[in-house]
Amino acid sequence: MKLLISMFIIFFNVTFLYAAGSKAPRASLVSTSLVQEGYANSLQNYVGTLYYDRNSDLASQSSGIVKKLFVEEGQKVKKSQVLLELESSVLQANIKAKKAVINSFLAKQKKQQKDLQRAKALLDKKSISQSSYDNTYYSLEALNAEIESHKAELLSMNIDLDKKIIKAPYDSVVVKRDVDLGEWVSVGSSVFNIVDLKTIEARVNIPSKLLDKLHKEQTLMANIEGEDLQVSIKTIIPLADKASRTFPLKLSFSTQKNLIEGMRIDVKVPTLKQEKVLLVNRDAVIKRFGKFVVFSIVDAKAMMLPVKVINYTQNKAAISAQGLKAGMKVITKGNERIFPNMPVAEKAQ
Repeated sequence: MKLLISMFIIFFNVTFLYAAGSKAPRASLVSTSLVQEGYANSLQNYVGTLYYDRNSDLASQSSGIVKKLFVEEGQKVKKSQVLLELESSVLQANIKAKKAVINSFLAKQKKQQKDLQRAKALLDKKSISQSSYDNTYYSLEALNAEIESHKAELLSMNIDLDKKIIKAPYDSVVVKRDVDLGEWVSVGSSVFNIVDLKTIEARVNIPSKLLDKLHKEQTLMANIEGEDLQVSIKTIIPLADKASRTFPLKLSFSTQKNLIEGMRIDVKVPTLKQEKVLLVNRDAVIKRFGKFVVFSIVDAKAMMLPVKVINYTQNKAAISAQGLKAGMKVITKGNERIFPNMPVAEKAQ
């Protein structure tokens, strides 16, 4: 309501300045197109539900006792932010011991490499037998293999240590926490439920008889919490419910409102019945005060007319509006920057 009042004040002030100024304001250049009569499929309202397309139950890849919790329910988190840490003191001690074992074997490796160099020099001088050299060589090979085995075990232990820490896979909000401090967590058990607020979408079930009237990326009219908006068909899921003979549509949209999963959306879907409508270039329909309007030209001034959008085609909008008739001109370019009663002039074609 405050926004509406503020916008009306702006429009009143602009109109007053135009009337009071000693010099006539310069007309704003715009492009127009003619209003036409035609037919469009009637619309029927269907009720759908909002949901988060990116909704994840985070599961633990390791078992252990919850040592630290870093987030609460309702908290926003960034990608890779640490959410939870499991007890890992025993694992860390084993890693330390394994590193010591590897260091011991690396020291033996250095000695064995020097022994092999000496054996090679003696063999070249024929001071030792080939079998004596081979024993030194294969002892080093066995030692190298044992070192690689211990390094692989250390790598596995470090991977297990990383699994003791659970991080956010993407920017999100924690909507549910399934564990508390001191609780035992098993492998695969749920610890958090997170959602990506930017992936809010809608799902609505439509009668299967209307399948031929709909296609991917088609624009439909909808309403959420009293706000009219355009939605686009993201996906048509070709799997009808056997009982209701309906199939689900997934709808995407952009809006500035705060929306959450579970909210209602009303979607206007074309039916098989047609009705007489006015057809305008779809660029002529814009939003003002949260409602759809068009600007016509009367006496070289912009006249704002509220419209009801019936349907959309590729480049036309089927509408109904009081005061608008076939043959009138509506503004298609430049309408975003003009106000009611503002002087306008058509660009030369």
